[in-house]
Amino acid sequence: MSEQGAIDADFDDAELPYEQRVAEALADVRTEPVPGSLAIDLVTRQLLFVRSKVADTLGEYYEQEGFDLATYGPHPWLPVSVDDAAYECYYVNDLSLDSLDELADLRDYDFPAGRLAVVGVEQAWSDGGIGDV
Repeated sequence: MSEQGAIDADFDDAELPYEQRVAEALADVRTEPVPGSLAIDLVTRQLLFVRSKVADTLGEYYEQEGFDLATYGPHPWLPVSVDDAAYECYYVNDLSLDSLDELADLRDYDFPAGRLAVVGVEQAWSDGGIGDV
């Protein structure tokens, strides 16, 4: 019985699977909103300013607010999960330089993470693609 090592294997056999290379390339990419970041509301397709994280899960949000974000409106048809965090957001169209001093008086909305598409503004400082896939 002969042993085959890396030297004896074809190059294609030694290459990592595509799925693993993509997972490694995207490992450091931010996919969750963070306070002070931007996101897109997947329902209205409008830009949001993420003010704060108000609950770690939708169950915790329900306990705090008495409102079920998981089953609200179109959420059952979106990638919304009971494990989603909830975020307090403002529609960017509602904000102005003058209104920033009165942010507490503006209408805010709570969203589950599955309704938000992260806007990776940090990509503006990168050279293009992510990783070497």
